[in-house]
Amino acid sequence: MATQAEFETLVGEIAQLSNAIREGGLIDSEKLKAEFATQFKALTDMQAQQKLEDAPDRRVPGALVGPNGEVLSKSNRYHGMLKNFEQAGSSRYGATKVKPVDLWMAHNLIKSAHALMPKLVNAPSDDLDMAIKTMTAEGTGTGAEIVPTDMATQLWDDMYLASRIIGLMQPINMTSNPFEMPLGLGRPTWRKGKERTRTTTSDSSTQKVTLTATELVADQEWSYTLNEEAVVALMPAMRANLALSGGEAMDAFALNADSTLASSGNINSDDAAPDADSYYLSEGQDGIRHQWLVDNTAQNFDAGGDALVDGDITSTLGKMDKYATDPSKLAILTDVSTYLGGFLKLDTVTTIDKFGPSAVVLSGQLGSYRGVPIVLSESYNKAEADGKQSNIPAANTLGGFTAMNRAMWTVGFMRDLLIEVDRDVRARTYIMVSSFRQAIAAHGTRSTAKHTAGCRNVAV
Repeated sequence: MATQAEFETLVGEIAQLSNAIREGGLIDSEKLKAEFATQFKALTDMQAQQKLEDAPDRRVPGALVGPNGEVLSKSNRYHGMLKNFEQAGSSRYGATKVKPVDLWMAHNLIKSAHALMPKLVNAPSDDLDMAIKTMTAEGTGTGAEIVPTDMATQLWDDMYLASRIIGLMQPINMTSNPFEMPLGLGRPTWRKGKERTRTTTSDSSTQKVTLTATELVADQEWSYTLNEEAVVALMPAMRANLALSGGEAMDAFALNADSTLASSGNINSDDAAPDADSYYLSEGQDGIRHQWLVDNTAQNFDAGGDALVDGDITSTLGKMDKYATDPSKLAILTDVSTYLGGFLKLDTVTTIDKFGPSAVVLSGQLGSYRGVPIVLSESYNKAEADGKQSNIPAANTLGGFTAMNRAMWTVGFMRDLLIEVDRDVRARTYIMVSSFRQAIAAHGTRSTAKHTAGCRNVAV
């Protein structure tokens, strides 16, 4: 767990690098930019890990009580761990913090691997079997509060906490696919009332939001030679890695989703057809960048291939009209190069080291522009002059940013995280497949919406 001192030290190091890059001179700026990117990755990982650590541990009442009311024997090697689960919601395995979900995942992985290859992998030990039964047994006071469904929810919560962009928007639990949000959630228009006179009804067609989910899948390989102690020891780290990568995947889809599967036109692969399994190929609405690059190009500001100046930002925000009036409802999303080569050199940008101890800092936020948070994302990449990415990496040399009203975007999830285990005979590995279904939607009619704008063609 990162301490406040470690966090402040890292922020200080980022501030030093920022000053060096801002001053320029004879300094190797490209080397400093690479070092800054590394430090930023460390900072955001630390922020995400801190969120995971700070999340309340879920106590497991009755964790030591078996399905028949039998108390778990003290001779069981997991007795001490379950006792800690019952009292504090977590335990320690050496220097590693272990949660109930880690033990549950370890048991499921070993059990699945044994079912696939019983001659190579031993079944879970009787101790582990009994420990899991006592945690997940149904019945009053026998740990029913932490059934497997709740375990998956904990993993899902970890991924959500690790995200940067998803947390900026309104989340919706989709009960169908596609899912139409109730029209009553749209903003009503207030009018003068008069007795015995019916007021004009708000146009509900402009408030309608439809969410259609896209499945995102990731594989993780495990050796044929699984060992119970090793799996239990490594599971907390694997869970944390799954949470961090899952959070980044959520953000990437929300930012870059584009359903275009053609030889040109996709904002992530403008001059070549994307691979059919590219994460950004949406089954429903397109993402945040697509809104101003394609759907409403009037919200698109061209910086002219020059370095970012204050006027570029104010002009972009000006395109948002009334949606840019409250800085607390806005967010500026950008990449590391645009931040370092543009925002950082403006006097109107306040960097994170100047925020003060009482400031609320969003994950990935390194500064603010006139009160608007600047959030950096690893999924926001450099592009060509038109703001779209070329299939040729060397052609993507220009920066840019997106300004969004956070209240005007909704992210939906059709189901929580699903984890399955299979084997690859040729590679002689087990494959743990994790998947979830996500949707993104903008409020209002996308072709005329002003709640999102962007700036492109910025020299960095």
